[in-house]
Amino acid sequence: MLTAEQTAYSIQSSKIDESSGLACSTHNKNVLWTHNDSGHSATIYALSIEGHKFGRFYIEDVKANDWEDMDAFKYNGDSYILIADTGDNFKFRWDYQIIIIKEPLMIVPKKKKVRIKPAWSYVFKYADNSSYDVEAVAVDILQKKVLLLTKRTTHTYLFELPLIPKNNGQMPVAVRVAEFNDIINPTALDISDNGLLMSINTYARIHRFYRKEAHDKWHYDYSLKYKEMYQPEAMCLRESDHKTEQDVYYISSEKIAKLIKVEIAQPQKKKIPLNQSPLKEALLKGKP
Repeated sequence: MLTAEQTAYSIQSSKIDESSGLACSTHNKNVLWTHNDSGHSATIYALSIEGHKFGRFYIEDVKANDWEDMDAFKYNGDSYILIADTGDNFKFRWDYQIIIIKEPLMIVPKKKKVRIKPAWSYVFKYADNSSYDVEAVAVDILQKKVLLLTKRTTHTYLFELPLIPKNNGQMPVAVRVAEFNDIINPTALDISDNGLLMSINTYARIHRFYRKEAHDKWHYDYSLKYKEMYQPEAMCLRESDHKTEQDVYYISSEKIAKLIKVEIAQPQKKKIPLNQSPLKEALLKGKP
């Protein structure tokens, strides 16, 4: 486990009072995206990496039942944002929704709300016809899958969906592919832009897994401890590149208007034996 350098900022917007999803822009490294938890409109907000509000965007033709996570990704050269309407604290829902929008490239004046339409969206259910509360969702672009981690279950289950479902008139189904032994109540999930690093946020720390290629096994890397954040519900990763040797995580709280930046140097990767990994063999065999 590592403890990293971190910096705290206040989110400078009274409209953002329950940040439950966070995404790092794929075309502007100075921009973050967030949305509120249930009970708010279908609106996403652009922030600076220091928490200043840049603009807000209302998404038409969808409802914000219980938005819980978001992810920014590139597909066929374009930048997109996924929004996961997958929250279900009381497990009374039987269908859930994935919403994909093209990432806005122009930041609008602070007081203006721009309306945008989804690039695509779909309603889905779980293969076992159960209800799950899911707050951790990300795009695995190498596999063209959407990954979902359950919360408030005996074990944390990993489900997957197609990023773009078949147009066959049938409701897409999330299939369970693995479960976690020791990672409890995940609140956010992110996969790096290159698809080789998976990060899972909990109320205590971030767990990191890596692979070398799309169909390789995931290997547990290490956990990252951060501090002074109450109910950290949202997280996104800005991975290192040729200009910096540090990975940077941004984490926000659902209870206070606070954003923290966590910076870590790149350690040497070590393969963790299966019996020491929180993942069961199903995931380490290449699923997803």
